This record gives sequence, structure tokens and C-alpha cells, in this order.
Amino acid sequence: MSDLVMPPGGGIASPHASIAQRNRRPVRFGLATRVLILVSAFVITAAAMIYIPAIATYRDNWLRNRLSAAYTAALVLDAAPQGALPPALSQQLLNSVGARIIVLSKHRTKRILAASQLPHAVDEVYDLREPSILSVPDAVATLTAPAGRVITVIGDAPQGGEAIAITMDEAALTKAMRAYSLRLLVIALIMSAIVANLATVAIHFMVLRPVRRLTTNIINFGADPQNPERIIVPSGCNHEIARAEEELAIMQEALGRELNQKKHLAALGLAVAKINHDMRNMLSSAQLLSDRLANVTDPLAQRIAPKLVGTLDRAIRFCQATLTYGRAVDDPPERSRFPLRSLVTEVVETVVLEAHAEIEIVNGVAEDFELHADREQMFRVLMNLIRNGVEALENARLEKGRRLARIGIEAWHDGNSAVISVTDTGPGVPASAQAQLFTAFFTSNRAGGSGLGLVIAADLVGGHGGNIMLVPGASDDGAKFHITLPQNGAGKED
Repeated sequence: MSDLVMPPGGGIASPHASIAQRNRRPVRFGLATRVLILVSAFVITAAAMIYIPAIATYRDNWLRNRLSAAYTAALVLDAAPQGALPPALSQQLLNSVGARIIVLSKHRTKRILAASQLPHAVDEVYDLREPSILSVPDAVATLTAPAGRVITVIGDAPQGGEAIAITMDEAALTKAMRAYSLRLLVIALIMSAIVANLATVAIHFMVLRPVRRLTTNIINFGADPQNPERIIVPSGCNHEIARAEEELAIMQEALGRELNQKKHLAALGLAVAKINHDMRNMLSSAQLLSDRLANVTDPLAQRIAPKLVGTLDRAIRFCQATLTYGRAVDDPPERSRFPLRSLVTEVVETVVLEAHAEIEIVNGVAEDFELHADREQMFRVLMNLIRNGVEALENARLEKGRRLARIGIEAWHDGNSAVISVTDTGPGVPASAQAQLFTAFFTSNRAGGSGLGLVIAADLVGGHGGNIMLVPGASDDGAKFHITLPQNGAGKED
């Protein structure tokens, strides 16, 4: 348990610099020291609250004991014939009471029963016949009284008398009270030390040590947040700090995943940029070679050549777009009006070449349906969605031997927006995966998926001011995506 906490930082650069720096450092008290000081202060305060009434009670009892002694002496002195009591015995009785004078009030007359060393004046008179609460001011006055004070104390008298009064020096009472205060102070200090240390040790083990563990873990995790070993292991207790540990562990795990994902994205971006740079060059060479196919007289070659050239041209543009992705934004869409059905046909012909299973893809878009959007970006959007459907159907057939594999594409206008629907008869999207469907690298454990297709599609649609969503429904009915694109400028060519 450390008592002092020094500020972090600083090294052993040089002895003089270290000494100078240490001299400038403010010394801060740690939680343990602060708790110890507070507990000690509280215990001493509690002891003082006990001491004040205790010393008043002690004074009251001391005076009443003197009155009791005077009461007994008065019985003897009052019973003895006048002048029959020897002076030595009278003085002995006065000494036993500790008084200079004993006066008995009886039948409205006052009689001095015994007296010695009559004082010139009486400084204070205390009447103890009436019950009263503890007189704290009188006790404090007695403790702080100057030497030589004489007081008179009045109490109940024996044998039907009105009162008995004793006049005495206050010094004996003051001395007794100070001795009592000293004993009480020693006991209070010992109790304070014991209670403060026990309380501090208990607070240290129950509060300070868990808090220190929490603080140390936060500092260590902050130094290396991607290290899973720095994530706090909850203690498993049922107090508030243990609850904080559990929440901190959850937060650290989420933060670690987020940082790893960012790091993964950064590394992937660099790798993709390098790959695309080389691939663009290779595709450019392939495009030059494919141009020569147009001169071949074979009918099949003449039919395939334009599609091959178009595909290579599109691939080169993709590579170039990927290389510029380092700016973290896509190029703004270049909108134009174009028939959607021919674009869907083109996408289907591209995706079908990659399919490994027999899948029926139905282009349900009307012949005269036109879309006002960036044609190349919409090609990428539809290709990602249809390719996702193909992969889902292929996996479903491998797993279950399911029903007829089918993908349908439809489109219609809804007010000032165009809606494109892509539906498949695959296994659908599990409810647990729907919340992260458009999160990068989230694949819902599907084989062959990169976790980027839907993210790219959502980014491109968002660039058009539209949105893409998974239509809610039973997962057994397959997946249905709706793309909504605003068509406010549909009547104008960009």
C-alpha cells in the first residue's frame, strides 16, 4: 500500500537533471494516505464529541461526591453538642470533604458546622439541588480557570434541612479533571490509531486495491490497445467495481476489434492499391491484344470480342477507381438516363460466367424502364447484389440440396424515386447478422464472401442520395434487397 503517489514520466537522464526535476515535482498524496488522514480526523472528532460530555459528567460526579462526604460530616457535626467536638476532629472532617467551610441551612437559619481558612471571596457558586443537563460551559471554565479560585457548592441537607453548602478550593477539582482528560486523550488516541488503521486496511482491500487494479489496467491497455492480453479480466465479484470491470472488459474488447479492423482496412487498402496498380497494367496489355480479335473472321470471335473488350475496359476503370480510393471517397456519380433492363442483362451475363451451379436469373425489368444514375456505378451495385445471391444459392445447394435456385430483378417507380428489387430463393439472412449486414468484412460465415460487396453497394447508392435495405421477412423465404434512388433530375441529361 503506497502512501505517496509521484507523477508519471521522467527518467534517469542525468543525476543533476533528475534531482532538479524531482525538486520541482509536486508531491501528491495517494488515496490510501488520504483515507488514513480522513479516518483519523473522523475518529478524533468522534472522540472529542464523546470527551466534552464525559468531562462535564466527571465534574458533576466529583462535586456530588464532595457533597455526599459533606452530608455525612454534617450528620456528625450537627449531632455533636455545641463546642463538644474537638477541633482536630472537626479539621479531619473538613479534610475528608476537601472543604474550608461546611454550612447547614435548617429552619431558615444558617449554621457553620466546621470552618478553617475562611476565604476573602467566593468566585463561583454551583447549586446542585436542581436537576439539570450537563453544564459543559462550567466544565470548560473549571478546566481553564486560573489558580486560586474558591467555589461554593450547594446540595441537599440531611435531617430536614434546606441545604448544605461547602466552600472549597477549585484547584483539586481542576487537577482531577485535567488528569481525567489526559487519560481520556491517551485512550482516544490509541483507539483512533487502531480504528484508523483497521478502517484503512479494510478500505484498501475492499476499495482501493480494486480501483488501483482498474486504473493500472486502463493505463496498460491505453499503451497497447490492440494487445488482447491487456484486456482486463473481471474479478467476478458482485460489487460495483466488479461491475465496472465487466463493462470495461466489454468496451476494451470492442475497441480492440475496432482498431484491428481499422488496421486490417489500412493494410488491405495498401495491398489492393499495389495489386490494382499491376493488374491495371496487365489488363491494359490484354485490352490491346483483345482489339485484334475484332479482325478475326470467326463469327464466334466477332460476337465475343466486343463483350471481352467492354469487360476489360470496365476492369481497367475499376482498377483506376480503386487506386484513387486512397482519397477515401468515390468519384461523384455521373448521372445519365439509360435503360435498366439492358444493364441488368449485361450484369447477369457477367455473373453467370462465374457461377458454378445451375441458377435461374430472371430479368423482370420492363423494356422501357429508364434509370437516371451513374451507369457504371449501378453496374457495380447490381453485380455485387446478384453475385451475393449466386453465392448464397450455391452454398444453400451444397448444404441442403434445396429448392429451385432463382434470382429475380424487378424495378418500378415510386413517386420521385426508382426502386430496384433483387430477390433470391436462398437461405436468407439470419436475424443475428442483419444488424451488421453493411459492415465491412462481415460475412455471416458464408463461404466465398469477402464481406465488402454490400458495403460497396451501399456506398455507391448512398452517393446517389439513395439507400439500400434488406426487406424484412422470414429467412426461409430468401433475401430481398430494395434499392431506392431519387429521380428528381430524371428529365435532364447531365
